[in-house]
This record gives sequence, structure tokens and C-alpha cells, in this order.
Amino acid sequence: MKLVKRKKSLILLSVLFLFAGAGCDSLLDVENPNSLTEDDIYNPSSATGLKNGLLHQLMVGMSWTYAATSTTSDELYWTGSYESYSDFDSGNLDVNTNEIVVAGFPEISQARYMGDLAVETLTEIDGDGELGDPTDLTRSLIYSALVKIIIAENYDNFVISDRQDTSPPVGADNMDSFFTEAITLLDRAVSRSENSTLEAQALGLRARAKHSLGMWAKLNPAGSVPANPLVSGSGASADAEAAIALMDGDYKATFNYQSALFTNYMAGQVNSRGEITPIDPIFSDLKTGEPDPRATVIISDFTDIATYTENYPPYTWVSAREMHLIVAEEAVGSDNLRAVDHINFVRGLDGLPEVTAGDDLVAFIEHERRANLFFQGRRLLDMYRFGTSAPQWDASQDPVGTLLPIPQNEVEANPEI
Repeated sequence: MKLVKRKKSLILLSVLFLFAGAGCDSLLDVENPNSLTEDDIYNPSSATGLKNGLLHQLMVGMSWTYAATSTTSDELYWTGSYESYSDFDSGNLDVNTNEIVVAGFPEISQARYMGDLAVETLTEIDGDGELGDPTDLTRSLIYSALVKIIIAENYDNFVISDRQDTSPPVGADNMDSFFTEAITLLDRAVSRSENSTLEAQALGLRARAKHSLGMWAKLNPAGSVPANPLVSGSGASADAEAAIALMDGDYKATFNYQSALFTNYMAGQVNSRGEITPIDPIFSDLKTGEPDPRATVIISDFTDIATYTENYPPYTWVSAREMHLIVAEEAVGSDNLRAVDHINFVRGLDGLPEVTAGDDLVAFIEHERRANLFFQGRRLLDMYRFGTSAPQWDASQDPVGTLLPIPQNEVEANPEI
């Protein structure tokens, strides 16, 4: 077996792999885990541990990121004493000394690093014919792609550092590169296709990446609401259709924090500390005028302490509902009947009245995404592109297009910023 050998020790990262693998899979056959070096990671027996370590750091980084941007959106509002949330609540994300920005950036950065490491390592092991479970690589491709999508959807700028080695920022104008990198990873995941579930997830996530890339192009440079908020011609629709064909009618892929025993940071802030609170009353469905039942169910599940305790509710990260709404959005204006069919499929899952081609389809695209993708990290970009303000935004703030910054501690530690 010919594997790249690196000299730097990765004791802390190896311990993280052991913790991430607990209750899931055996990681490494060693007597003293505190003596692990990075060479041990290139042992084929570490493959599942690498995948699990990536997954769990992704889950942690996602929850920190969404706590910030969901509070800036109209999904959550500040109700506690932790003043860091007041920045987000007022629409001011661009405070690089904010404690949540400072603490959350390393979490998603570690997920990015672990994603790159897992993909590189498992690709080498697979190339040598020694990868015991080929889905470990496929899942790592998917999870690494999701990390990059989350970064591009939520950050104005980012730094790709390698442990002790610094690098300059990617640059605000180049943040779309994370989407293109994610799409490349998902191309590989789709081509591997060990089973229909993984293929559906890879296709669905690739549809999201292409759709979000289209949104990014409309919102950058930041500061103004696009004349036409709808994404079209991105290639997302074809991927979404292909994913739908492989998904059950109401398919959802979720991250299970409870079985992994990894705290969902946003949930803890909502359910335990009460620092942030879901909107109340819930917004009304455009047809019935009653509280939207989709958002109602999602909020009820997220705050279901009896089932998940205060800290472990799940996140949905890809769903058939999102796929139908991507297809519908890209069809508005060119094939309204097709758009209506896909919107009504989603509404029919909850027995809601149908829309017609005569309804304001742009308004329904925003509404259906708001209702069905609640707490899934999509709302803030949708607010920006549809020109929707949160009631708690400070009138003096102009947040349109503004996302999370590189934090001050990273600026001080990195001489290339």
C-alpha cells in the first residue's frame, strides 16, 4: 500500500476520531490512543472513523452556524440575556468580535479541514483497493460537500488554513468557489452510486448547491435586492428531478444528534437557555390564513424535549420537499403549469388547498420554502433575495446580503489577513 506519509502529529484530531466513532464503529486497533500520529490515520482500518469524525464535526459546525443566521432571519428572535444574539437579532451579522462568531468559526473550520482530510485519505485507500466499505468514501464526499455549501451560504469570507499553516482569505468575490468545489465532490459521489439512498442524497445536495450558487450570483456584490429573485437555468432542476425519482414521497435525510450524543448548539440555546425563541405566532398559510402547519410541526419537533431532551433534536439536510420546490422555482415563467404541479405536490402532503397558475407564484415559492425548509439554514438568503425584512431588524442596519465574517481572533492569529 502506497500512502502519503506526513510528519506532523495529529493527537487531538485522532482523539476526536475516537470520540466520534464511539457507539458507531471501531476506529483503530491501538493500545494507547494518546500516542496516535497522523500516519495512523492512513491505516485502512481508520476509514469509518474518519467518516464519522467528519460527520460529527459537520453536525457541530452546522448547529453553531445556524444559531447565528437563523436568529438574523425571521425564524428565531432574541429573548435571553446573552447580548451576542442582539447583534444577529437586529440584523447585524458583520461583527467579528461577536462571541458566537468567534466560537462558531473554529467549529465549521474544523469540519472543512476534516472533510478535505477524509476525502483525500479515503480516496488513496480506495485507490489501493483496501477500502473495506466503499460507502465510507461516498458519504465523506457528501458530507464534505455539505460543509462547503454551509460555508458559502453563511459566510462573507473564509480562510482555508492547514493546522499550523496559515493562508490568506478566500475573498468575498470568490466564495462561490465553495459551491463549485461541492458540486465537484458530489459529481464523484453520484458516479459511485453504491445504493439508491446515497445517490438520492448526492443528487439532492448537488441540486441544492447549484441552486444556492444561482442565489449567490443574484446577491453578490451584496447590498441590493435583485430585480428577479428566482433562480433559473442553474442545472439544479435536472438534479432535483433525478433525486425525486429515487426518493419516497416525503423523504427526509436528517442528522441524529441524539444517537451521536453531540449537542445541537442551537437547540440548547432555544430549549435549555431560552436565549433565542422560535417565532410566535407562526406565520399564516397564503391560502388558508391559518398558522402554517409545516412550520408548526418543525418547531414542535425541535422543541420536543420529551423525545430529544433539550440538546439533541435533529436537522433535516436534504428532502424531497426541497427538490420539488427547486423544480417549481426554475419552471416559473417558462412552464407555470409544471411549477404549480410541484408546489401542489408539496402542499398536498399536508392537505393544504392547491394553488393555480393565476396565483402569485413568486410569493408562493418564497412561502413554501419558508414553511417546508424552516430551521434548515435556507431562510436568510431567501429573505435577502425576495426583499423580506425581519420585524426585529434595526432600521439603521442594512443587512441585505450580509453574512458572517472572519472572526477577530482569526484575524489576530493569521498574519495573512
